[in-house]
Amino acid sequence: MTIHTRQAPSRRLAGLLGLVLTLQPAAGLAAIGTESAATTGSSEEIQLAQRRGGGGGGSRGSSRSRSSSRGSRSSSRSSSRGSRSSSRSGGRTGFSNYSGSRSGSRSSNRASTRSNRSSTRSNRQGSRQSTRSSRQGQARTNTANRQSNRQGNRSNRQNQVRNNSSNRQNNRNDRFNTRADNRRKAINNWDRYGRGWYSGNNWYNNRPWNSGWYGGSYWNNWGWYPGRAAAWGVASLATFGVINSLVNTAQSNEVSYIVVPDSEYSLYYPSVTATGDTVTFEADDGGSTARFYADCRQGTLNGGTPGSSNEAQLLNAACQVAFGQ
Repeated sequence: MTIHTRQAPSRRLAGLLGLVLTLQPAAGLAAIGTESAATTGSSEEIQLAQRRGGGGGGSRGSSRSRSSSRGSRSSSRSSSRGSRSSSRSGGRTGFSNYSGSRSGSRSSNRASTRSNRSSTRSNRQGSRQSTRSSRQGQARTNTANRQSNRQGNRSNRQNQVRNNSSNRQNNRNDRFNTRADNRRKAINNWDRYGRGWYSGNNWYNNRPWNSGWYGGSYWNNWGWYPGRAAAWGVASLATFGVINSLVNTAQSNEVSYIVVPDSEYSLYYPSVTATGDTVTFEADDGGSTARFYADCRQGTLNGGTPGSSNEAQLLNAACQVAFGQ
């Protein structure tokens, strides 16, 4: 019994090895190492089992060992495949993430560039509008300044013209006064004429000829007067009241002449004599003394119409002394 019991495990072991080698050479080689390593322990366990009365324990342990080995190889293969799949998946996932990141960055850059361009255009537009508004405002200001300057210059020129005119008039009056002063110093000779009809107050009542008829109604009706007076700028001729005052003042001061109003002439009033409507007299033009004759009704001087406002004023003054009242 002991001999048969020891031979049966050896036969079974040989059969398993053959089957394993037939199915999987590599696995069989691995199993040989495993079985040979476990043979010593198995024989001892078999003997113990036989002694205890159980013969099948060894077979079950061997079967379990083979199942464990197959499970280990299957788990290893599955783990290897899972690792490869995970590696590929991870690689692809990384590429996808990289691509997405690069695409997102490009989109962000493009959006930022568009925003910058739009902002630049807006700034340029605003700057152009501001510059245009500034130019228009400056143009309006320049126009207003030019207009104001023109008005100011025009007003200044007008004032200058008025001042010049006034200065010319004053200078003319000064010349008249200067000439009158020179005449008074040069030719005043009260004793030359003695005391005649012109002496004393109310001298016009002592005139020895027909008088008191001459006045503005005559010189206003002289045919030449309206047109020439307007051209000369003469508004009117001296009245009898003005001439009378001048003669009275000259008599009080023992002066033999009066300065004809608005004229360069001085009239020697004691020299006036009248025959009918004609009067003769002497006058000084500031440089020399001359004798004149005039027709007070016709308005002529030395046989003709006066050639200037000075001559018209002299004619009127002589007629006022001779016939005025």
